[in-house]
Amino acid sequence: MPTEEFDYVIVGAGSAGAVLAGRLSENPGKRVLLLEAGPDSPPGEEPPEIRDTYYSAFFKPEFFWPDLRVHFREAPDRADPGRRYEQGRIVGGGSAVNAMIALRGLPGDFEEWVAAGATGWSWDDVLPHYRKLESDLDFHGERHGTAGPIAIRRHRRDEWPGFCQAVARHLESRGWAFVDDMNGPPANGVCRVPISSTPAQRISAAMGYLTREVRARRNFVLQPDCYVEKILFEGSRAVGVSVRAATGSHLVKGREIIVSAGALHSPAVLMRSGIGPAEDLKKLGLEVIADLPAVGGNLQDHPAVSVGCHLKGVGRQPRALRAAPNAALRYDSGLPGCARHDMYVSVTNKASWHALGGQLGALVACVYKPYSLGRVSLASADPMSEPHVNFNLLSDPRDLLRLAAAVRLAREVYAAPELRAVTNEIFLTSYSERIRALNRISLANRVRAGAAAVAMDGPGALRSWLVRNVITPGPSIDDILAGDEALHAWLRERATAFYHPVGTCRMGAKEDANAVVDADCRVRKVAQLRVIDASIMPTIPRANTNLTTIMIAERMSERLAAA
Repeated sequence: MPTEEFDYVIVGAGSAGAVLAGRLSENPGKRVLLLEAGPDSPPGEEPPEIRDTYYSAFFKPEFFWPDLRVHFREAPDRADPGRRYEQGRIVGGGSAVNAMIALRGLPGDFEEWVAAGATGWSWDDVLPHYRKLESDLDFHGERHGTAGPIAIRRHRRDEWPGFCQAVARHLESRGWAFVDDMNGPPANGVCRVPISSTPAQRISAAMGYLTREVRARRNFVLQPDCYVEKILFEGSRAVGVSVRAATGSHLVKGREIIVSAGALHSPAVLMRSGIGPAEDLKKLGLEVIADLPAVGGNLQDHPAVSVGCHLKGVGRQPRALRAAPNAALRYDSGLPGCARHDMYVSVTNKASWHALGGQLGALVACVYKPYSLGRVSLASADPMSEPHVNFNLLSDPRDLLRLAAAVRLAREVYAAPELRAVTNEIFLTSYSERIRALNRISLANRVRAGAAAVAMDGPGALRSWLVRNVITPGPSIDDILAGDEALHAWLRERATAFYHPVGTCRMGAKEDANAVVDADCRVRKVAQLRVIDASIMPTIPRANTNLTTIMIAERMSERLAAA
């Protein structure tokens, strides 16, 4: 563990931390230390699952926080441990394990940020940094970048597999337009999904910003496999961090501490360090450095549920088309009190890495502008203990009504002739420990899934039995959709968060008691401490959040360099 004092100590080497380290170390006069709880892989030597253009990495538990569990709604029994929730614990963070969807937020999202007190974060302010991060392989012009570290591409429409083609044809027959560039001006319709990969490999934040050249800089140190227990203070001034590594606990000094541990762990780091709701911290025996009740609140994620199907051979994705994202639908729910472009349906043509996954498709319905809010709180003063996370999904009636309507829309789509030509069984599906266990990459699961695939391609009666009793036990989709009460109950039980947590260290005006950081990401009431990651978003963007997280780090790197 390095003993010298650094200008910047960055906690977390994920989508934000990797960007910050790469950019800030461009100044040879600034010493930068990047700390990561998980492992590192040198450039070009990443595990094949991470380099894969299919998100195989998502099915490797060793890339995630092993004990992190969450509640999607308040558990009736406080002893309920909750459900596993994958968050990257590896250099590159979420960008090393996600599905690589590279959608930007919409201009209206940033109007909301400014209205919430995030001065300087308007669409015109952030667009240059979206452009700076990307090398778009399909589009050029004033809205797109061509020289950034993150490659972005899309599958051509003529490449789409049969299921995606059938869904697109039907949706267009219902009046939705084809939108070639969903990172262009806001538009509803069927789109080509932008992805952060080349045809050869994923491009994570680590691959883009922590290159061999960056790692060779004398003023930059990357320290993996070490866990930040807490931030250390002299009075109200942050002066370093306490780090636990294989060699024991260490003190690392820094002139500026930047927490980039993500929307679930960044508030936990702050609270363990004495920054958060004072009464809650006192109950755990923690010294209060700054009473900030907003720390851990405002938790948001996109609620989602899948309407799955077994695909006929003509609907399946060919092996030559490796990457998963192809097509999606963005549309307006039309529900009063809801923003435009608030709904998103991913047209998933391949559900997993194994043979059975290649036979299963899905319309994944997602509320892209949710209004429900949850909270992250400390479960224990033990620095090695995971926080308590409650997303409180669908607690706002607007979220429940829109997700229910999206499920009914998906069922209508499946009933169309175009879809009946490429699908067999249709079923509602969501969180299942049995399916999650099968999706872990192993030889045994390859064999199990292969046998299941053979059976699913067998007689229709056998396939129906397997769907009802193995893949998705319980009531049929028609039973669940028989009335609103049954559908709403099923959604409350089975809807999941879409792995896009944000908002728990909300950005706002300096005097805003509901804000944790100001518009320059400085933590209120203390000095020399910032939070820069997805947790600072006042509201969740109408998009997958990884690209916006990288944009935030690009923008803050520039502002820090100019300070």
